[in-house]
Amino acid sequence: MIDRYVIEYNLDLISKIINSEKVDSFDSQYNAAPTKLMPIVSIKSPNKIDLVHWGASSDYAKKKPLAEKLISLDLSTFSKSNMHYNLLMSQRCIILCNGFYLWKKISKSERTPYYFNFIKNKIMLCVGIKDRYEDFEGNSFDYFSFISKKSNNEWKEFSDNIPIVLDFDNLNKWFDKSKRFDEILDLIYQPDISSFNYYTVSPFITDLSNNDKKLINPKSTSNQYGNYSLFD
Repeated sequence: MIDRYVIEYNLDLISKIINSEKVDSFDSQYNAAPTKLMPIVSIKSPNKIDLVHWGASSDYAKKKPLAEKLISLDLSTFSKSNMHYNLLMSQRCIILCNGFYLWKKISKSERTPYYFNFIKNKIMLCVGIKDRYEDFEGNSFDYFSFISKKSNNEWKEFSDNIPIVLDFDNLNKWFDKSKRFDEILDLIYQPDISSFNYYTVSPFITDLSNNDKKLINPKSTSNQYGNYSLFD
């Protein structure tokens, strides 16, 4: 599961995605993490960018641990749960993403961070669902979750599941409210690892306050503690 990703503001590309020249600006994020407000495009407003919390609001996360299902939902869930099925049919969204970070296990106690930079179109259209949280005290917030799928063999050494993506050519179909469940599933897929340039990066992505563009620069192999590793 990814818990960090990157999105750079690109006016030209985003204008094409939402089919509008009126694009609200947002800060590029080089260390996007759960609870941050991130740019998405939803089925209910496909011609604008919405800034929505990833997984939950920061206030919610202070009170209780953030459940994995709020960050990422497995694709199989949507055929097993009526609630999730309805969310996919009525609240699906696109998450704008240039690439993401994954950790490769290099020994029993060490792991190394890698950045996977999407090659095609520069911006990757990850698919997700948008939902709204409300409690009995009147607190509420909108949030989104990635849709992921169990990793195939080429991804296994990096993660148990990988985000599902959509091609630019199928964007209008994704936002077509008349599409059946099976037609929606036919539009999305798990990207091949060959769709990315990937390399080791700094372990400082663990610092949530660090949003430096240098985080995506290649770095010599080091583990999660910042120590150089003998393994690759």
